[in-house]
Amino acid sequence: MFSAEKYCRVPIENARGLIRLLCFEPEQRVARHIHPKSDEFFFVMEGKARITIEGEEQAAEPGSIVRVPAGVTHAWANGTQRLVLLSVLIPTSSYVLADEATEQKFV
Repeated sequence: MFSAEKYCRVPIENARGLIRLLCFEPEQRVARHIHPKSDEFFFVMEGKARITIEGEEQAAEPGSIVRVPAGVTHAWANGTQRLVLLSVLIPTSSYVLADEATEQKFV
C-alpha cells in the first residue's frame, strides 16, 4: 500500500460515501486542493501529520478526526514516519473527481 514515489489511495468499495485509505511514506504531502461539493473527514490511524485548512496549520495524531468543509482549501504534509489516514467524502464524490481535486495546483 505504500510507495516512495507518491502517497497511495486505496478505495473501499460498496460504501455510501467515498471512503479511502491514504498511505504516506515519510515526508510525502498532498498539495492544496478543494472538494467543491463534499465535506471531507480524516481519521488518523497511524503516524503524525500537519494539515493546513484555509491557510491555518494544525497537528494531527493517531485517533484525531479532522473535518474539512466543502469548498475549503486544504493540504497534508507527513512527518518522519509512515502515515495512514481514513478519508471519507460526504456526500459521495466519485473516485475520479476526488483524485482530480488532489492534482489541482494553487498558487
